[in-house]
Amino acid sequence: MIPLGPILGLVSLILVAGALLLQFLVILSGAVQGNPVNKVYFLQAATTGVNGARNPARWTFFAICGVVNGANGNCGNVVPALPFDPPTNFGTTTGLPAAFEG
Repeated sequence: MIPLGPILGLVSLILVAGALLLQFLVILSGAVQGNPVNKVYFLQAATTGVNGARNPARWTFFAICGVVNGANGNCGNVVPALPFDPPTNFGTTTGLPAAFEG
């Protein structure tokens, strides 16, 4: 039989390294405007009817950005722990779905 200990150890090491790399990219996506992290975001939403919102809006780790040439651009203020709260993020409830108006 082949011992599974070393194989499972290597697999877990690779998975942890991949998770750390992805977390690093997510955190940098809101703070750096260089390639490739300017293409990483949590959520993209069409905000056509929302006054003063970028269309589409992309939520990154630290800011809400628009889309410029397929990448994050025209970002708002960089703030720590940006909440996903569209009325607060955009400063209005006009044009938001009723579920977000709280």
